[in-house]
Amino acid sequence: MRSRFGSLTLGALNLALLSLYFIPVWGRDAVRALISPYNGLEDRAHATTAIYFRHLFDLNNNGLVVASHVLAGIKLVVVAAFAAYLIEFARSCVTRREADRETIDVVLILAVADIFVSILAAVALGEAMIVRLYATQMMLLAGAITVIVVERHVAPAAPALSRGDTAMREREALKLGLSVGQLTEGPPPARLAAALARIPETRLRNSF
Repeated sequence: MRSRFGSLTLGALNLALLSLYFIPVWGRDAVRALISPYNGLEDRAHATTAIYFRHLFDLNNNGLVVASHVLAGIKLVVVAAFAAYLIEFARSCVTRREADRETIDVVLILAVADIFVSILAAVALGEAMIVRLYATQMMLLAGAITVIVVERHVAPAAPALSRGDTAMREREALKLGLSVGQLTEGPPPARLAAALARIPETRLRNSF
């Protein structure tokens, strides 16, 4: 299931496409709820969740406004997570490596949790149209989760490099560009030693 872009997988590409959908949709709804004079309660889907928490915690009108803002803030956090994944996805395409699994897991967990709470509120208040909306979004995420889980199970078991290991390898690769004085402080890298071994002894003597 890997594409021509190195370690880019179908699951990573699918999640990137979902990010392009959720970022403008959820970002617009969250910002509108925060700057609206009606505190986002004119949006039926957002108001349903806020009213559910008002009934659940027996909040007054001010509590309803606070709940609306908190829900909008949480949705902005999820949008930021999707944006962070898009950046990670772009980097993985450029460097031809696999997208960071921790970033993928965090994005999926936050998105599923937000949709689950919204569906629970819509079901409790009997809002069938809102349930269908969030059920559609949940199905989109479920498809991406299924593809990612299958890919991780069928992928060859290779030791995953941490970011620290990757940075160490990059530093070792850059050692070839160090000055002679710095190279004499320690043993030469393997690639440099192999290159020196291929140079005839007479050329080495003439260079000194």
